Amino acid sequence: MAASSPLVREALVKENYDAVVTEWFLSDVEAGYAAVQQAPWIVLNTVVMHPYMEYLVDSVRSLPVVPFMHYDFPIPMSFRERLVNTFTFGLMMIDNWLQYASASSRYEQHFSPIAAARGVSLPPFSEAIHNISILFVNSHPSFSNALSLPPNVIEIAGYHIDENTSPLPKDLQEILDSSPKGVIYFSMGSIIKSTGLPEKTKRDLIDIFGELPYTVLWKFEEKMEGLPKNVHIRSWMPQASILAHPNVKVFITHGGLLSMLESLRYGVPIIAIPVSSDQPGNADRSVRAGHALKVKFSPDMAPKIKTALNEMLSNDSYYKKAKSISKLFNNRPVKQSKLISHYVELAIESKGAYHLRSKSLLYKWYELWMLDQIAAVLAVLSMFYIIVKKIISTITRKPAKENIVKKNK
Repeated sequence: MAASSPLVREALVKENYDAVVTEWFLSDVEAGYAAVQQAPWIVLNTVVMHPYMEYLVDSVRSLPVVPFMHYDFPIPMSFRERLVNTFTFGLMMIDNWLQYASASSRYEQHFSPIAAARGVSLPPFSEAIHNISILFVNSHPSFSNALSLPPNVIEIAGYHIDENTSPLPKDLQEILDSSPKGVIYFSMGSIIKSTGLPEKTKRDLIDIFGELPYTVLWKFEEKMEGLPKNVHIRSWMPQASILAHPNVKVFITHGGLLSMLESLRYGVPIIAIPVSSDQPGNADRSVRAGHALKVKFSPDMAPKIKTALNEMLSNDSYYKKAKSISKLFNNRPVKQSKLISHYVELAIESKGAYHLRSKSLLYKWYELWMLDQIAAVLAVLSMFYIIVKKIISTITRKPAKENIVKKNK
């Protein structure tokens, strides 16, 4: 991690920062940066809000009512779906528990010397991981489920998209402008390269695209000869600028969250070809919302992509739905950039934004579940029952002498 770099360690020891901003990615050890600086810790979660992030800033409320981000269960969920949801989160927490000692050790190893050099005490790892001033999450109710969140959790989905879309390069601008029937844009992101596709798959896709009366822009990292006139390949494409063009009709994508958000920003329906991580869930959620179709990633996916294209280009319901959701996505009282600036400044000025934080973190788990209250009520009821039973028993019991007289008679 960065704290092992001598330059970073020197900066942490010698400099004082107003705030520390880190990205959360499957590790809590980064809590140490803010801990040694004794500065507000601002965390960026680049995916949608999920139960583990709730655990860090609040109590976990969404688990019984909202599907985990990898699933697209209908709401309300069935018993089986809720069980799968809980089981998944349980496995995550068990893994976290198994890794806790190692993470705590690395936290102490990296940050104890820095804290000592600065003359400050290092808080326990168990406290530091929850000391989050502001949590920015890459979600929005237009595409992710609405959640009950504490005020220090700020949804900023689409923050990576420039508010003023950059102009297209001249050659791409001419291609898009001269395509009145429409443009299909195809990109599998930065993970899936064209070099990873079988040669037959590439050729099948090119044949299918060549039959279409539409222009096709394909982010393709290799050189290829003999392309149809309507197919244009580039090793890099200005994706947001392309999607912003009114002639773009369909976006074929791997379903990564950033690409999905860009499609929502500009109201372009998608054909999703998910590969891993959150992509299948993103694709399923979009299909359910009505602005997407899903194709399984495989060597023989070309005919299925053709079928999906024919359906989407002949049925304008996908386009209309994409535009409708885009309106919801963009209809915000404050732009993401202003939200980010406001809450960063607020965390610094208030020295941690404690007034925005959930008070759930001040209670133990059994207090949040009210088990101590239930135990106290049960204890009182038990004592009341015992006392009442004793009184009734005493009243109804006959005196011993009276019993003896009756026996003598």
